[in-house]
Amino acid sequence: MNRTAPRQQHPNHRSGFSLLELLAAIVIIAILISLLFPAINAVRRRAQITQVSAEMTQFEQAIASFKALYGVEPPSSLLIPPLNGTWTASSQSKVRGIWPQFEFRTAPPSGSMPGDPNYYWNGGLNNTVEIHLSGAECLAFFLGGRSTGAIRQAAMSGFSKNPETPWTDVGQNRDGPFFGFDSGRLVDVDTDQFLEYVDPLPNQQTPYLFLSSQGKNYHATNSIVAPITPETVLFVQDDFDVHGGFDNSKDLRQIYTKSGNQPHRPNGYQIISPGLDGQYGTGGNYVSPGDVDARKPEQDNITNFAGGALQ
Repeated sequence: MNRTAPRQQHPNHRSGFSLLELLAAIVIIAILISLLFPAINAVRRRAQITQVSAEMTQFEQAIASFKALYGVEPPSSLLIPPLNGTWTASSQSKVRGIWPQFEFRTAPPSGSMPGDPNYYWNGGLNNTVEIHLSGAECLAFFLGGRSTGAIRQAAMSGFSKNPETPWTDVGQNRDGPFFGFDSGRLVDVDTDQFLEYVDPLPNQQTPYLFLSSQGKNYHATNSIVAPITPETVLFVQDDFDVHGGFDNSKDLRQIYTKSGNQPHRPNGYQIISPGLDGQYGTGGNYVSPGDVDARKPEQDNITNFAGGALQ
């Protein structure tokens, strides 16, 4: 008689991880991630700096094209008088250096009316209020020309080829623009209808700053004093004033210098991105500041003379 052999009993083996093992794995993964994050962020930051530096190279090419056409580089400050105002000798000299035949008349011809072909003043700008172009605005204005349309949708239309009225905003026969501005990065920090341009860093709100040896304060050292005097008024209306006041901590105070108090690129220009923190810093003779709090805003500034970030 055949008997069926008894089945062997196998112990049940558990599958998966215990809670302790799972927690240990999570801790190890968290440690690895914490070690990787700084390296990933460093790579991302280097890529962002490279992107801004590459755009600065494009600006330099645009400035070279501007100079090839007009014989000089753009200035970084300009005071344009209002209707029936008076041009300053400094601003008049800067404009005449670019357009020798520029029409400096500050009012339309007597008897002319809106719509008449000769109804223009200030080279066709026809501004009724005084306009001060800071270094940030000069970069956009001289490389882009007249702007048309609302902020963030504005188009830069270059300049009229008529050397008397290059600032008119109509006509097909034009020079420029010299740089391809992304309309989504055009801003108007001081709300004066003249635009500035921000770098491609995430959430950037502070524009590129342009400081040119063609500007009146390129070789000067500025200081803040109170009460306001004729000297401080010049400080308010100069290349460095982007955020609307001589006491605004976001504005740069002076040109970046090196040993001997000489500007970097003394016969050229400086282009400065405020970096990820959106602050320019104080300027002046920049030496690697280490942990000095007063110079921290400048450490991430990206410039055309440093070939990347200052530190």
